[in-house]
Amino acid sequence: METLTHQMFVAAFFIFLGYYVLLAVYYLVLGLVGFTVGHQRGEEDAGEDYQLLAASSFTLPVSIVLPAHNEEAWIADSLQSLLNLNYPEFEVVIVDDCSTDRTLEILKERLELVAVHNPYTDNFQSGRIRGLYKSVRHPHVTVLSKESGQKKAGAVNAGLNLARYKYVCVVDADTVLEPDALMRVMAQVEKDPEKIIGVGSYFGLVNGFEVENGRVVGKNFLRTPLVAYQELEYLRSFIGNRLSWSQWNAMPNIAGGFGVWRRDVLMELGGFSSEVSCEDIELTFRAHEYIAQHREAGYRIVMLPYVVGWTEGPHTIRNLIGQRNRWHRATIETTWKFRHMLCNPRYGKFGFVTLPYFFLYEVLGIFFELGSIAVTVLGFLSGVFDLKLLVGFLVFMTLFQAFTSLLPLVAFHREQKLFRPSEFVYLALLSLIEFAVYRWIIVVARVTGTIDYFRGVRTYEGVPRAKQRAAGPTAAAPLGLQQAKV
Repeated sequence: METLTHQMFVAAFFIFLGYYVLLAVYYLVLGLVGFTVGHQRGEEDAGEDYQLLAASSFTLPVSIVLPAHNEEAWIADSLQSLLNLNYPEFEVVIVDDCSTDRTLEILKERLELVAVHNPYTDNFQSGRIRGLYKSVRHPHVTVLSKESGQKKAGAVNAGLNLARYKYVCVVDADTVLEPDALMRVMAQVEKDPEKIIGVGSYFGLVNGFEVENGRVVGKNFLRTPLVAYQELEYLRSFIGNRLSWSQWNAMPNIAGGFGVWRRDVLMELGGFSSEVSCEDIELTFRAHEYIAQHREAGYRIVMLPYVVGWTEGPHTIRNLIGQRNRWHRATIETTWKFRHMLCNPRYGKFGFVTLPYFFLYEVLGIFFELGSIAVTVLGFLSGVFDLKLLVGFLVFMTLFQAFTSLLPLVAFHREQKLFRPSEFVYLALLSLIEFAVYRWIIVVARVTGTIDYFRGVRTYEGVPRAKQRAAGPTAAAPLGLQQAKV
């Protein structure tokens, strides 16, 4: 019996070890491809004539949709960052999704809104509209107030109903964009507008930054470890993974914080889905299905490494677990919904490169992770494994976790040069102990997310703000919602 137990522990150990070695090789390939692609994009960016694009009347106009629900802490800065954009022609559609705080009041103060009675066609059944308003101060800005009930997806869809231009940029209301964000992204779209149907780019965390009138005027990456680890996660996801997947037209998620989509494709897809916990990943998977159905068109979804903006991340462990719980639920929902794409030749590299990763790591990874730790620890306690093996396994897991963060960190810093030397060293050192500290917070979130998925939880919980931010100075006194006939 002891021999059988010993053999079972050893077999299980090598199965788990093989899993991590395979994953390490996968990350290495992604990291190296991302490293190369990031450098190529950097050279392209340096050669772009942005002044010509800004002055040209042929530059593609863009509709920006900003959904907002109880965003009084950030709405003023987020709005101002859109007004600060260096782009020749764009419109802004703000959707107040039944806010119960001062969100709408701040918009009144900032925009000098008047009610209008323009025709409104709801193409997505996005919910009952309470009011439609235009800005006197900024004629290219429209505010739509709607009743809640369809999560963020319903608010975005309501904005799509009003969007007039070929490309639509969806931005979260807690995101402060860089002035050149839209220009740098659309410069890539301009090169192939008939084939590029979706574009994402990197955005980091604004926590601890100094923001004035919609501009980040002071960056400090020597933040609390909880925030710094989230930044490393963003780097892993955007630079370490998505940049490489994009190279193979297998990018799985245009993040909801900032994403550009071709409007006609969104309309054909039926807009964003309110039936899932997160609307962005489900839409991207659905777009890949659309790409497969129109293979002759050569449609592509692209990821770029440019810093387009900054968003607020969770500031407490509890809030972080809640957010990652929802993200994990959405990943399981979407992966299972589109399981027919797995290793299906019809879906190309998305089916053979991206989806296997999602099944083996994003969905089943938590079981492998907990199982490997349980087998190793129990094997040690029962005398099957010696102390050297236990220590070796923990060292391997620590280095594996560090490796997945260090490679994208180096690649990102090489091209963007955002971090001061002390900040780069700080992030690098944190990555070395991530497995012993931060990783367990994410494990809890993934475990609870998996449990909630099987319980049928499909709610959309926002992240509580760190503090209530002032609306900032306004150019004129509040004028309220006036009546006007248009």
